[in-house]
Amino acid sequence: MLRLNWLNKVEVRSSTACDLLHGMFRLNNNDRFLELFASPQFKGKFEPYRNIQTWVTETRELLTSDIVEKLKEFFDWETFLGMCLLPDITHSNLESASQLIEFVQEMPERVLLIHFIYSGYGPRMGTVDMDTFDKIMKNDRDMLLFVSNDMSFSTERKAILFEMLSHPERTKEDLLYLLEWFYENVFSTIEPRIAKIHSKAVNEIEREISATGEKFLRTIIKNIDFTRSEVLERTVICPSYFSEFLISNASIPFVKEDMYTIGFRFKEVMAVPKEALEITAETFDALAHEKRLAIIRYLSTGRSSGNELARALNLSNYEVGEHIGILREAGMVLAEKANQVTYFTLDKAIVRQEISRALEDLLESS
Repeated sequence: MLRLNWLNKVEVRSSTACDLLHGMFRLNNNDRFLELFASPQFKGKFEPYRNIQTWVTETRELLTSDIVEKLKEFFDWETFLGMCLLPDITHSNLESASQLIEFVQEMPERVLLIHFIYSGYGPRMGTVDMDTFDKIMKNDRDMLLFVSNDMSFSTERKAILFEMLSHPERTKEDLLYLLEWFYENVFSTIEPRIAKIHSKAVNEIEREISATGEKFLRTIIKNIDFTRSEVLERTVICPSYFSEFLISNASIPFVKEDMYTIGFRFKEVMAVPKEALEITAETFDALAHEKRLAIIRYLSTGRSSGNELARALNLSNYEVGEHIGILREAGMVLAEKANQVTYFTLDKAIVRQEISRALEDLLESS
């Protein structure tokens, strides 16, 4: 059961600063969003929001070559470096995009960079305090070893992160330049409209929580076990325009908060019932990849953190997140938050049950 003390810690807030970041992420990764719309989960049920697609097309025509490169560096689909600022928005009660930019202007370079190394599931060595981080930063060899051995990124993304860590001042300057350019040339004109969309979404989310509580929260934050939620001081949910129908989670190192952004079309996704054969297809899809089978086999021996999975199976943060997400959607893997670490557990009974049910549905005689 979801403990009431956790439910009482849930807040719904609105900040256009969230979509300053999500807007750049969408701009750089719109093709990925379109792939999701074409996936079995959404194909034939949803179409991309026309206004967003028009915005992406028109905005891309405004981008200079240096802005395109910076978008690729900070808002990549695999590493989400720029998105690591999301939990600062709610933790510091930033309500607008301009407030976020001012916040980053005052942020020490070392704090910004430690946000970056906690992207995804964070470093494999576990918690890195400021003293350890400062020692790593003082020695190029130690830094290179840290990035190479402890970050679960692709080789290309490791090289980009190493360059960022090697030049902290330039990294912050580049990020600020990107944020300021995007705000002044793109975002400021649409911010009032996004604020109105947020306001409506906040009301809808609050009504759903009031009406169904645990049911709604477990629907949007799938398969999370909050039985150890007493360590959390609060969980904040924010609507997002550019996320459209996706849900993302972020937290700040050493801060006992969780932050979720929910696409403004969340009610559309929740309202579509799944047919039996669709559920069967999802079950077989969950099993139809060697890396997901490897995750199932590994988790069959006991629970594991994302970092442990990445290290044991030689996967990147992105790969772990992608495959675990599919297994969680199928109900086979549960996630438990404890001390800011997400642990994954295989529900063996559900795996057996879903495989058996899928076979019965597939072979059902007329």
